[in-house]
Amino acid sequence: MSGSSPIVGIDLGTTNSAVAFFVGGEVRVLPNAVGEDLTPSVVALDERSSALLVGRTAKDIYAANHQLGAALFKRGMGGELKYTIAGSRHGAVDLSALVLKSLRRDATAALGEDVSRCVITVPAYFNEAQRYATVKAGELAGFTVERILNEPTAAAIAYGAHRGQGDGTIVVIDLGGGTFDVCVMDRFEDALEVRSVAGESMLGGEDFTRALASLALLRAGIAFEQAEIRDPANVTLLIKRAELLKRRLTDVEADTLTVPPMRGLSKKPIDVPITREESEEAFGHLIERLVGPCRGALRSAGLNRTDIDDVVVVGGATRMPCVRELVTRMFDREPREGVDPDLAIVHGAAIQAALTGGDIAVSDMIVTDVASHSLGTEISKFLGNQRVDGFYSPVIHRNTVIPTSQSKIYHTLEPNQKSIMFRIFEGEARYVKDNREIGRLLIEGIPPGPAGKEVEARFTYDLNGLLEVEAKIIETGKRVSKVFNRSSEALSEKELEAAKKRLARLKEDPRDTPMIRDVLSRAEGLLTEVEPRAREQLELLLDALEAALMQRDMAEVDQLARNLRTMCDELDGGERW
Repeated sequence: MSGSSPIVGIDLGTTNSAVAFFVGGEVRVLPNAVGEDLTPSVVALDERSSALLVGRTAKDIYAANHQLGAALFKRGMGGELKYTIAGSRHGAVDLSALVLKSLRRDATAALGEDVSRCVITVPAYFNEAQRYATVKAGELAGFTVERILNEPTAAAIAYGAHRGQGDGTIVVIDLGGGTFDVCVMDRFEDALEVRSVAGESMLGGEDFTRALASLALLRAGIAFEQAEIRDPANVTLLIKRAELLKRRLTDVEADTLTVPPMRGLSKKPIDVPITREESEEAFGHLIERLVGPCRGALRSAGLNRTDIDDVVVVGGATRMPCVRELVTRMFDREPREGVDPDLAIVHGAAIQAALTGGDIAVSDMIVTDVASHSLGTEISKFLGNQRVDGFYSPVIHRNTVIPTSQSKIYHTLEPNQKSIMFRIFEGEARYVKDNREIGRLLIEGIPPGPAGKEVEARFTYDLNGLLEVEAKIIETGKRVSKVFNRSSEALSEKELEAAKKRLARLKEDPRDTPMIRDVLSRAEGLLTEVEPRAREQLELLLDALEAALMQRDMAEVDQLARNLRTMCDELDGGERW
């Protein structure tokens, strides 16, 4: 495949998707076949042609007869859920591939050449199975997926947080149709450094719409669950009307939602007046669910709301006054306006695609991301005199800057133990049974001897969620390793070799990363300029950072590098940062 072929950015959304291209220093959103920037993420069967359609027409077919289409399937990514269209069952990956194939056709038509490379955004809180499913959908659509990019990171890029806005800490609130993300990041010069992410993959604008439809049915004396069973087609129509009312209530104080006749429940339409205040009461439990991830992201970043310099909101659902009021109240500031909230993510994806492709217009830009979930292995503990299995020991912690390579030393439990089976998990729970197993790695050949023989487990993790686990017997130096992709499926020999080469680079000295290299150089330069007492403090911090780099403790490296950068700012008056 030609390396010069265009790389597009794609926002694969729960309710709408979009594709864009960075050209001439600007983002160009590429319209679909009907001239619109947003393509509904809906697939439906055209009974006349027996073809599966995507987009606006599919959405209309689905609204008229929900048995002929499927929507919201992004929520099923990485799972086993099937969606039935006219009697045929389809997985979320297959349906998402149809949406991506449609976007690929639109991009090819708009750019006048075949488009086969892309960057796709995903919710920051997607786990590795969901990320793999997204990559798989892209491949089924004929794309080479160059990068998976977290949606709030894309949004921050789009809002120009990487240039000309001044240094500081920003929070990105991303409430789309089906997912909710919060991301805390630092900006300095041309760099964006993610500090923490939090969110829910099953909370979005569609939940607010359904709450509004449920309120109208309740007012009409009909239970939502009963209506869904009796007359699902008209419930779908009601939800479509509720979506339009939700949008109108951002501008007006009251309006009417018409409940269509419901089979076996009501014989005629019922007009239900609803005020904005009443709608916000119905949204109360959903608004409350937004609070926890916001607090969690701040807590993980070690910050208070007074430390935040800017708040960015993206996703169509952030237009709702109640959401904006919550954000303003939580962070003591109005969220920033600018790029269309519906297009912010695809703008950022296009800029990241340009960066991936080496576009000189963004060549100075640096974007870091973090692991959305911890990665680790099962261990046993001795509680009193009793051995208890099933505990979780993270090796790479959630919100660690990626790509990264980190290790821990583990010990044999029995005398003359010859092997260790490392069970690899993703998650945050104390016990492995509450986390998701990714795979297993067996190392054999441990020399005989007493319990306590050392085996090092090294986890190397890249930006797309590819994980290599390497086990090393300290006494003999013997190593075994295995590469896990996001679904634990086997890689081909060719894919395995390519993956190992990419991951091997991550095991190189972390001081070679641009930001670490820069702050070390800056601090060493200041040593020759500052007075003796300041030099001693600077050397202490440099020594601590060097020690952390030698240990490859990237969490400690990240914190010490921040501290060193702050000290440099104080010593030189902040001229560079």
